[in-house]
Amino acid sequence: MEPLNIRQQHIVELLNQQEYCSIDDLASAFSVTTQTIRRDINALCDLGMARRHHGGVGLPGSLSNRSYVTRQVTHQAEKQRIAQAVVREIPDGSTIFLGIGTTIAAIAEHLGHLQSLRVITNNFEAAQILTRFPQIETWMPGGRIRCNDRDIVGDTVASFFGQFYADIGIIGCAAVSHISASKLLAPDPAKASGSETVLGTAKCLGTAKYLCTDNLPAGDVEIASVSTAFAMEYELREAKVSQAILSGSQQTWLVANRTKWQRKANAIIAPLHSFDRVFSGDQD
Repeated sequence: MEPLNIRQQHIVELLNQQEYCSIDDLASAFSVTTQTIRRDINALCDLGMARRHHGGVGLPGSLSNRSYVTRQVTHQAEKQRIAQAVVREIPDGSTIFLGIGTTIAAIAEHLGHLQSLRVITNNFEAAQILTRFPQIETWMPGGRIRCNDRDIVGDTVASFFGQFYADIGIIGCAAVSHISASKLLAPDPAKASGSETVLGTAKCLGTAKYLCTDNLPAGDVEIASVSTAFAMEYELREAKVSQAILSGSQQTWLVANRTKWQRKANAIIAPLHSFDRVFSGDQD
């Protein structure tokens, strides 16, 4: 195996910092042609160190998330913009659910101006932040804290959320993936239990309301009938807790920075069109 050249090493460093880079940005940064960058990307992909995307390159696929500390320092400016946009929409006196993730923790940082708020969360980092604000009533479930993720997940957590009803449920996700309608199996609704998510072609068509934070127009974004966008998680237990948050909320909001559209995960949370609001940075 040939050693990486200096430029390829720097591309790997950028991917670890940003998760995704466009070919044009890399060509500009290194003052080389896009063809040269594509050759570098091909070499990195062949080594399993990167994954091609349309117009760019991202980190290789993974079945697990990176550590909380690593995720916390990536895309900070975008996460802060998303958090500020979300908090502007939260009415004083609300009851809200907060899910897991670093963008959710960023939202918690901006809630201090509200005079009255009840927050139910399994996000340990968010709960710790909220202890600074005595006017905010904070509830957390019991259970084992995942040190790598700074949260608590599992069946008991889903049951905990089921004891409340929120004005707004806010979750993040590991990825936004498009799944062909032909790949979705629709179980018999008559046989499905209340805890199961019934998916089918008819339920996968619709629109999602987006609020973009980088001077992009907000509006209804059509979801194609042949391919539906889903919010995804790496682990089924994470997805189940997010589903519990959504099912117990009057309004359901999703927060996802732009890299989520370049990543893959395997556990389905919900189709994007089922959310009342989707807050994101720039989207192509």
